[in-house]
Formats: sequence, C-alpha cells, structure tokens
Amino acid sequence: MPNPCIVSIFMNNINPKTPELQKKVVAKYNKSKVPHLQVLTDATHGQTMEKITELLEKNGYDAILFLDIDAVPVHEDAIDYYLQQAYAGKLIGDAQRSNHIDNNQHVFAAPHAMAFTLETYEKIGKPTFSPTNRGDVGEELTFKAEESNILVEIVLPTRYDKDPVKFHWELDQRPYWVLADNMPHYGIGTTYGNEKGELFWHLFQIFHPEQQERFWKKCEEILNG
Repeated sequence: MPNPCIVSIFMNNINPKTPELQKKVVAKYNKSKVPHLQVLTDATHGQTMEKITELLEKNGYDAILFLDIDAVPVHEDAIDYYLQQAYAGKLIGDAQRSNHIDNNQHVFAAPHAMAFTLETYEKIGKPTFSPTNRGDVGEELTFKAEESNILVEIVLPTRYDKDPVKFHWELDQRPYWVLADNMPHYGIGTTYGNEKGELFWHLFQIFHPEQQERFWKKCEEILNG
C-alpha cells in the first residue's frame, strides 16, 4: 500500500500561528488523511530536506509532498493530485525560476509544493536539495530528473496578489518574478493551477513580519469559505 507523507519545514523566526493555521488548511483539503509533519529546524532548508528524506525512508514512507510553511492547498484534490502524479513516476511541483542565476531560464519544480516518490529520488541519483552553481534550493532534482528522462510536471502560476520585494542581486529587476519566455509571471501570494483548477497558493517572502499576517488572512479565508 502507498504510504506518503506531507512535510513542512520552518525556523524559529516563524510565528507559531503560521504553522497552526497551515495545519488546519491542510487538514481541510487532506481527503486521504496523509500524515502532515511540521518540522522546526535550525539547519538550512536544503540540509533539512535531505535529512528528512533519509529519515522518512527509514520509517517506511515511500513518497513525499514538501510544502513550505507559507504554502497551502486551495483545492480539495490538490494534495491527492500531486501525490498521484508522484506515484505515476513523475517529479511534480510549482513553477519557479532562480532569477539570481544565469541558467538559461531554467524553470524547475519548486520545493514549496513538490512531490516525488523515494523510488524516483533513487533513480535520479539522490541529488542534493541545497543550492548549487546552477540552481536554487531543490532545483537540482529537476536538473537530474531531466537528465535521467524522468518526467517533470511543472504547475504554472494562474495569478498573484502583490509584486515581490526585489533585491539588488536579482538579474531581472522587473517588478514581478519571471519564468521562461511566454510563461506567466509570479509574486507575493501566487496561485498555481492547471486544467483541474487552482491547486496551491504560496505566499513567498514570509520573513517580512507583515507577510505572516497576509498568510494568516489567506488561511482564515479558506477555513471560513
């Protein structure tokens, strides 16, 4: 029998209200009652993802949906859909681009909502989740999947709520974040979806205090909807 789990990672700069509300939204749309683990860490995001993947394998789990602490499902089938695609042998995730790296507009399945089986992870060589000279956190999985002829399903943005805060080291200084040519833009509060409808919402930049309140408002809207 399949035995997947959902994992959200956060650090001590996150208000306790944030994981509490995320837990409630995930529970609302968790039709298959997949275990949702929220992990407090003082290590880097990539290092923590690697350690968790290793520990989950030892504890009998066979698939993972990584979900950032500021990301939530917005559709009752979102969690099941991502895991179904993972069990079909794909790496699936929301679209993102490392706008601080010149890597030929590479768009990857981002770890803020990304699912795969441990069998797929093994097939692509158990790559690092840490940033590399060609990609950001989690991007190496997409590179390795592409190089191994493993299908990668990229779920695109449908809309976003607010322009992001831009930093001097970003190569593209347009007010929004860009994907590859002819792909939609994204920013603060991006909704991702496909032909099934809108699936996940990701805040981004939750390290700004006012952004956590934006996340709380979104969660409360979902829970009261």
